[in-house]
Amino acid sequence: MWHCRALQLHARTDASLVTATAVGAFRNEPHRELMLPAIQRVRCTRILGIARARVVAPSVLSVVLLFAGVLPAQSQSTGEDTLDLLIAEALKRSPTIDAARHRVTAARARVRPAGARADPNLMAALIAIPIVKPSLTDDDFTMLMVGVQQSFPYPGKRALRTRAATLDADALGSAIDGAQRGVVRAVKEAWFELAYLDHALEIAERSRVLLADVVRLTESQYGSGTGTQQDVLKARVEAARLTETVTALTEARVASLAELNATLDRPTDTPMSHATIPARLARASVATDAASIRFTSQTIGARAADSPLPPLHDLQDLAARSSPLLRELETRIAAQGARVDLARREYKPDFDVSLQYNHRVAFPDLFTAQVSIPLRLQKSARQDQAVAEASADRSALKAERRAETRAVRARVATLVSEIEHNRTQLALYVKAILPQARAAASSSLTGYRTGRTGLLALLDLQNTVLEYETAYYRAQSDFAKKMAELEQLVGAEVLP
Repeated sequence: MWHCRALQLHARTDASLVTATAVGAFRNEPHRELMLPAIQRVRCTRILGIARARVVAPSVLSVVLLFAGVLPAQSQSTGEDTLDLLIAEALKRSPTIDAARHRVTAARARVRPAGARADPNLMAALIAIPIVKPSLTDDDFTMLMVGVQQSFPYPGKRALRTRAATLDADALGSAIDGAQRGVVRAVKEAWFELAYLDHALEIAERSRVLLADVVRLTESQYGSGTGTQQDVLKARVEAARLTETVTALTEARVASLAELNATLDRPTDTPMSHATIPARLARASVATDAASIRFTSQTIGARAADSPLPPLHDLQDLAARSSPLLRELETRIAAQGARVDLARREYKPDFDVSLQYNHRVAFPDLFTAQVSIPLRLQKSARQDQAVAEASADRSALKAERRAETRAVRARVATLVSEIEHNRTQLALYVKAILPQARAAASSSLTGYRTGRTGLLALLDLQNTVLEYETAYYRAQSDFAKKMAELEQLVGAEVLP
């Protein structure tokens, strides 16, 4: 006779615990059809004694846990507030940004000296002092001299030096923008990696609980003579392999946390709360409703439709206009242009002016004014080469700008392709792969209920589902990272 009294059998039996767990999971609407046979199996077990109830209980608990996380669910926390706070903190405390600001300050301090005149020279001398009998009055030419000498650059040179120094400082100002974007990207990438690792550890924890129950089940069956030693050993090997996976994920989280703390200028072991992908990125990566997911065509390899990204050419043009490195190169080209003009001005000589007052003791004092101008007798060896050097440096900067422009446009195209690939991956997971994996696991559950499928085969399917869940979060994290890099290139948020 069958009795639905598993909970009444003994208040402290494993069967009662499993029934409570199953009923709690049964309330989860998406898994109700899958949970119902498991619940009925516990509560309607033929009463053969406490020992039989303890053997059946782990089996049912495994099945309940098996379907506890078949499909990934979107996190209810947006993750926006925490990530925005971290970005604000990084922008305020980052040593990289501080270093860039100090370099600009140093460059600004070089502007005024670049256009300033050279300091005047003060001269003093005793002129025509007799050697044999030193005296200031015995010789008519003996005198005391004091004077001042000043160098004057050719008109226009000081202005060109000032312009070149100013543009150099402006170029470093663009580097501040680049440093800020780099810090924002570093914070986002470390945060998104933590989000993936946290989800992967959650999945591994579910699998660990399941495998621990499986080990107990196989040991119980082997002890009662209904199982084999091979099943026990395989369950233990799977549990050990999972421990290795959890260890790797835990250490990877420690490394990612250290990178994030370094960007925030914190001690590397500063703890961090559970990370999540911001809701707007999660929505852009894949639709939550599988029925609304479409592809651009029916051919194999088609992209997911309804891309949230602007057209590729618009993104490339925006990146080319706003790239800090390209703006820095543009400014450096202008500064080098000023140096080319300055090198050409060097054909015109500077001149020195000196004024001297000569005091003679026995004779009237003298005043001397002097102008000296260097002769450009080695133009081909000096001035011509200076112009050639400055012009070549400017041409090199222009070539770097062209190369960097192509590299930026190519990188934008690559990122868009990778982002669309991640979107397509996620769409396939939500629309086909994960639902089909759940269907296969459901079919295996039916076979397990009727005794046609072994428990280990059922667990193999669950491992496959868990691997797909992990891959889902990996693709979502990669999508978010590529979006962070794309926003760094274009200098603005890409998503509407």
